[in-house]
Amino acid sequence: MPLDPQVIEIYKNKPAASKSFSLEEMRKNADSTFNDKTEITGIYHWEDRLIGDCLPIRIYVPGDKKDYPVMLYFHGGGFVMHNIASHDSLCRKLSSECCCIVVSVGYRLAPENKYPACIEDAYTALEWVYENARSLGGRADRIYTAGDSAGANISAVLSLLTRDRKGPSLYGQILFYGLYGAEDENSESMRLFGNGEYVLPKEMYNWCNEKYIPKNADMNDPYIFPAKASDLSGLPKTLVITAEYDPLRDDGEAFYKLLKNSGNDAQLIRMDGFMHGFMLYWHRLDRAKELISKISEWIGNNA
Repeated sequence: MPLDPQVIEIYKNKPAASKSFSLEEMRKNADSTFNDKTEITGIYHWEDRLIGDCLPIRIYVPGDKKDYPVMLYFHGGGFVMHNIASHDSLCRKLSSECCCIVVSVGYRLAPENKYPACIEDAYTALEWVYENARSLGGRADRIYTAGDSAGANISAVLSLLTRDRKGPSLYGQILFYGLYGAEDENSESMRLFGNGEYVLPKEMYNWCNEKYIPKNADMNDPYIFPAKASDLSGLPKTLVITAEYDPLRDDGEAFYKLLKNSGNDAQLIRMDGFMHGFMLYWHRLDRAKELISKISEWIGNNA
């Protein structure tokens, strides 16, 4: 379908994505555009903490009840940018709308900290949430992992990792337009939408991966690209969300099929007319708000 009219409005005065990348400029622009200076959604309680004196988290609590589901959230940004502040608005909305505790994780970024730093941070956060869920007012047996773009990759890898390590079990995972390694950079969606007209040109995708993945790494490592796992069975209930105009669309939908064919409880939602990164604009996109309501229903139905 055509681009959503509200997406067109967002891009009306927005320059095309650059094909030359400066990490400092990218981070500076991202921080100035997406930050926690404006509170769009009120929340009953939130607080910043540190896990082990080095891993920052922000906890959002929707109310004063107990036994809430807990959502462990990993922000996007190509593994190289964004932070807790950039996704504050989204995490507030998810906590409030989905009636769950959200724990947003400020994992280490590349290139200063390449793979597997963020993955180990994710596992550390999962262990902490599992051990502290009750004191937060949540349920240790109802932990979801969620994330957008690079954060979706981290979430999917975390599901594999905790299964393989026989660590804390995850009840579900919510994956927004992630990269999984089910399709390569020559997919149809990358060919159609990787030209830089919208978010995530092909050159940026490759540049971010080069910053994140160490030289001489095994590109079939399932903890880098979860679709490369020889066994994808036994994973938590999964909601895979893709966007029609996203270069990563085909990768996400191929990963969904792999999960489904491996016997997992998986559901796919394609957001027609939308682009990569749309969840950061949820407050300006009516259909993104509707999607959050659907996620709330999905969590409620799996309670």
